[in-house]
Amino acid sequence: MSQSISPEYPRTASIIALAGGIIITLSGVLLVAVSALVLPNLTYSNVNVPQGLTATAIPGLVSGFVGLMGIFGLVSGAVVLLSAVKLLANPGQTRTWSILILVFSVLSFIGMGGFIVGAVLGIVGGALVLKWKPSMQQA
Repeated sequence: MSQSISPEYPRTASIIALAGGIIITLSGVLLVAVSALVLPNLTYSNVNVPQGLTATAIPGLVSGFVGLMGIFGLVSGAVVLLSAVKLLANPGQTRTWSILILVFSVLSFIGMGGFIVGAVLGIVGGALVLKWKPSMQQA
């Protein structure tokens, strides 16, 4: 049983969500790389250290926080990317995949949201696909 894509299927909206997923994933990779390679090597001599915390703990704390944001961005981007691909491959389940795209695009704001552009593209693409209603055709 093969499913055919009707001519009015929102392929463009699916591709917009796919682009959003790619951008979200790339920003997650960038955050993880910065947290692993750049932040631990910076000097934090001008930072006022809170009581109960040593100055040597600051680089690890900052790097860990940014790394967690990056990992969250990677996971969100991967889910948006996978959902957009599944949306293009299986047009019979548009509701499920578009809801996943919307939810994880909004959640990606925690991990920088693909420089905000990726999250917005994911939200717009997911919303357009969710809004789409297939026309009833006799086969």
